[in-house]
Amino acid sequence: MDSVAVDSHTTLEFWYGMKMTLHIDHLKVEEAMAEYGLKTKTEVIDFALAELLRKKAVERAIASFGKHPDLPSNEELEKSEKRHTRDARRR
Repeated sequence: MDSVAVDSHTTLEFWYGMKMTLHIDHLKVEEAMAEYGLKTKTEVIDFALAELLRKKAVERAIASFGKHPDLPSNEELEKSEKRHTRDARRR
């Protein structure tokens, strides 16, 4: 949204977007509004689209790093953590 001050009492706001009719599960919309504190259905749609795009960007970033054979796997890290936890209890 862009705003233009006409004078000290008047501001014009311009919205750039699309108006459309969608068939969406109203229960999911209400749940999302409650869960994330969103006030409008438009906020739900904007938030959902932003999250989808963010998730894909993270996937692309992770994929761009490739595999690192010198780094331990999750399983190896978890084994090490369990071993340290077990050893700490024995002390």
